[in-house]
Amino acid sequence: MRVRVLFSGDDLSREMLVSLFESSFRDLELSLEFSDPPEHLHGRNDAADILSVLLKKTGAYPSIWVVDGEVYLPGTGPIFGCAAGRCAIATTCGLPGTAWMNVAMHEIGHILGLDHCTWRCLMQPAMSREEIERRPFALCARCVGTARENVQRGFSLEGDVRPVP
Repeated sequence: MRVRVLFSGDDLSREMLVSLFESSFRDLELSLEFSDPPEHLHGRNDAADILSVLLKKTGAYPSIWVVDGEVYLPGTGPIFGCAAGRCAIATTCGLPGTAWMNVAMHEIGHILGLDHCTWRCLMQPAMSREEIERRPFALCARCVGTARENVQRGFSLEGDVRPVP
């Protein structure tokens, strides 16, 4: 199964993202497929609006858009990323080094049906740059098991498409 990554970054960033993805979601028979983001999405920063468009365009195909601008969730304010159903968005804005990649991996976890986790895990919620930088790239054993079950059954998530930061 493939997760589409809409990303206009450089080749080195793509290679690093693939490496971290393979490390974070190893043994789940998943891969990343890169493509450029659609032109009509450029300049948008309302996460709910972006996710709504992505859900309509990509349907059941799991996708994440990595943007370089600020992203806002109505009623919440600025966010680093969020997911709804099989789509997610993550930003590189204001995040150093690989921190934005941690956010992207976390949001892919939501695409795979994972909730926030209280263990030392990639699925820990993070509300600040510092929390993101401390969050590991690895899933805990419980989240690995849940992700494996969800992938094996096709992780049908049509029921809840509300944005989750």
